[in-house]
Amino acid sequence: MKYIIIGMLILAVACVMTAKLITYKYWTCIYTAFGHENYFKVISKLKSEGVRFKTKTPMNLGSTDFQNRNKTTQYDVWVKKEDELAAQRAIHRA
Repeated sequence: MKYIIIGMLILAVACVMTAKLITYKYWTCIYTAFGHENYFKVISKLKSEGVRFKTKTPMNLGSTDFQNRNKTTQYDVWVKKEDELAAQRAIHRA
């Protein structure tokens, strides 16, 4: 019984990981921002142009600087591949 539960958990994790890989297949990372301020600048530009986006925040397990984490947090901004050009224009617009 114990092995059946472990097998089901492994299968569930594999399904979730496969689903994530498939959904990100049609998306491309267009910008990596460090810190809340940079992140919100980029996101506001994308929103103003109506570009849909996703954000991934990789875990920073090696960081011990908790007081400055708002300046060092990494945000990967993803857009659909067909929106990549519009997103790049929006981000680099002054």
